[in-house]
Amino acid sequence: MLPGPQAWRLAAENRADLFQALDPGARIGLVARGSPEKMLVWESSDHAVEAKDMPFKGYGAAEVDILLAADNDALEKIVVATEGPLFEVLRAGIRSGSVVCYMLRRRCDLETKGYDEILEALGFVFMGACR
Repeated sequence: MLPGPQAWRLAAENRADLFQALDPGARIGLVARGSPEKMLVWESSDHAVEAKDMPFKGYGAAEVDILLAADNDALEKIVVATEGPLFEVLRAGIRSGSVVCYMLRRRCDLETKGYDEILEALGFVFMGACR
């Protein structure tokens, strides 16, 4: 079960330091790997980060920059962590394989949109030239 949009928005507010550099229109999605009918999306605007449920039409049609696909055990931990160490839980899930992080844009595009801090919080550090 995915967290609710309100909890997901508050989780973003709790880590505003990670989201403040995002360009308007930057989007991160979360789906349940076992039943990916619905996607929870963080979307950056000029003034805030909004959260909303959207239908999930597949990875290629997701219209997000980054897509997180979590198994049921990881989702339980994510729901609990929305009020606390969410990015630590996401990072641990990515390391263990219970959360798969799909970067649906090129690294250069993600950096241009301001994703550096979020990617670092998820455990991805890029060094060198973007090609």
